[in-house]
Amino acid sequence: MNDAVWECKREKGAAADNKETILTFQVAKGNASKAGVAVNFLFSNWEVDNYVIMPAAAYNGNRFDVLDYGYPPLFKKKDYNKDLPVTITNVPRLNKYEGESEMDLNTGDLSTPGVGIYFPKTKKGIWILTEQATELGNSVLVFKENEKRNKAEFIIAAPCVRQKYYSMASLSTSRETGADLKQGDKVTIRYRVYTFNHLSSPKDLNNQFLSIRKSFATSVRINQLPFSKAFELMERQESDWWSAQDSLYTLGGDSWNLKWQLGWVGGLMVTLPLSEIGADSSADRSFKNYHKIITQSQAKSGFFYGCGKGKVWCSDCFWEPHPDNLLLLRKNADALYFTYKYCFSQQLKNKNWTMPVAWQAPLHKLSEAFVNLWRENHQWGQFIDIETAEIKVGGSNSAAMAIAGLALASKFENKSQWLAVAKEVARYYYKNFTVKGISCGGPGEILQNNDAETAFAMLESFMTMYEVTKEKEWLHYAEDAAAFCATWMVTYDYKFPASSLFGQLDMKTTGAVWANTQNKHGGPGICTLSGDCLLKLYRATGNKLYLGMAYDVAHNIMQYIARADRPIKDQHVGWINERVNLSDWEGHENIGSVFHGNTWAQVSAMLTVAQIPGIYVNPVKKELVVFDHVEAKLNGNTLTICNPTKFDANVRVFVDNNPAQIYPQGFISTCPVVFIKAGKTMLMTLSGMKK
Repeated sequence: MNDAVWECKREKGAAADNKETILTFQVAKGNASKAGVAVNFLFSNWEVDNYVIMPAAAYNGNRFDVLDYGYPPLFKKKDYNKDLPVTITNVPRLNKYEGESEMDLNTGDLSTPGVGIYFPKTKKGIWILTEQATELGNSVLVFKENEKRNKAEFIIAAPCVRQKYYSMASLSTSRETGADLKQGDKVTIRYRVYTFNHLSSPKDLNNQFLSIRKSFATSVRINQLPFSKAFELMERQESDWWSAQDSLYTLGGDSWNLKWQLGWVGGLMVTLPLSEIGADSSADRSFKNYHKIITQSQAKSGFFYGCGKGKVWCSDCFWEPHPDNLLLLRKNADALYFTYKYCFSQQLKNKNWTMPVAWQAPLHKLSEAFVNLWRENHQWGQFIDIETAEIKVGGSNSAAMAIAGLALASKFENKSQWLAVAKEVARYYYKNFTVKGISCGGPGEILQNNDAETAFAMLESFMTMYEVTKEKEWLHYAEDAAAFCATWMVTYDYKFPASSLFGQLDMKTTGAVWANTQNKHGGPGICTLSGDCLLKLYRATGNKLYLGMAYDVAHNIMQYIARADRPIKDQHVGWINERVNLSDWEGHENIGSVFHGNTWAQVSAMLTVAQIPGIYVNPVKKELVVFDHVEAKLNGNTLTICNPTKFDANVRVFVDNNPAQIYPQGFISTCPVVFIKAGKTMLMTLSGMKK
């Protein structure tokens, strides 16, 4: 520390709950070279059974088996195991076995900087939350265990100096150093500590997080791009990628990866919003896309091929076809769910609509394939052989969306046995994943790292089970799943470097959804959903925290759409890149930057416009939430809407007179629309708003 003399001051924050501590470190005399400051939390009598969560970065401390594979990692034949223990890539983690056990994380590596711990022996829990940065920039959060695993330590330190730096599926020695400080320099660390008793599992710890997660949050609402204008830009871009020859909405290329992919990144998913609120031509193309896939791409197992080039198909792919007929089953789970959502929404629009005869046998076969896979294995696994339906890699809840798919299929086809299986799977996944505070293996290129995609698939499925059965059991499961999902959502507006792309664009990050513990970036939305499950959960429970979560995601996503008047790097108009890089995992120069390309995030944004109302009004509770990029006020029966943007807006308004009523699939797209010119204000009565 050279000749520095330090003064340290500890004081309580101004909040009435008395949870906040402020530590100020100041160089009173002299100079300090390559210095830093820290606050340490020591946990004696530590046990490896304690559950450790660092939101979006570590779940159960990432204490899992590891395969040190480069990107994109894919299980090899020697790894195949139906009963595989959760297996991840080389990410920061606590060690399942002997050896070093330490996680060093930049605060930008987490959706909410902090740590949570559940102590099974005492049934207690703790959350320690802090800020993104101090006067020295981002901080480092360290969690480590000693060699005997009977002590652990959590450290908040400034500046960020890690022992190891993480890049894609790889850890290397960090080159970071401390700061050079002179007399008068000051560093302030703020943190909040919450303790809890009578917890029964990690899910209870995560439920406590829901109400405290924004303790240090600073968020600013921005109104730039109305939902309707956003959809116009995206629909136009999707039209450019329509292949009339192949009857497919492509991913913009001709390779296996970019011609067609089922589920996950948008295949048989983008077709839903295009059919519900798109132009007649989009609805017609969507039908043709469904028809093409349903009637031409099914394997003998009953599952649909994961990738295709229009006339030829392969089991699955990531750049190139997978070996051994490997299929990421999650893709078929998405397809089952979204196809039946399409069928129900078509019936809502046209009571005389019936499922095409050519679809009936393939979709029945797909549902039966999921049912039989469960009955034979009591799991769905992660990767299967598409030709034989043999589980090659199990141990994941990757295909959780098939719970919702089977529930909708059972209702549409009047097959009670399918619903019975959906219930069995839902209970199994809830017990073995939600309760344990893990959810893993949704994306096809992360092995079984924990991820937000399966987390939200669980929530979506539990809400669908509630809608189909009206049984409170599923509502309870959905609330627990929503709390877990909250750990993946960015809770504040990240301070990007001023010179970065997002710094120059003044991007707001509250509501961005983290990808997974391997791919350390936030995403503009949920892959690949709108988040209307949160709105539905609010309506069923009255808990405004869920409404706030839905708002954060829906309002946030539109700013990431490239526009002619607001270009984003070299992105085409209407594109949305998946990167919301708070982390330096792709290099410091890529914080707040994107690569060239359109992604699944566009599908999420289109689903948002179709499934989330621009304005939500609950007249009974006099609650008003403006999801769209407009402003509104409610005064008695009068609703005033102002459009502060430069674009005309068609705002969809949902006047919710009966929140207890479960609305049908596609309902939001049928809500009344109010046209408001750019810069104008309109007044209307709620009673006058009819469909």
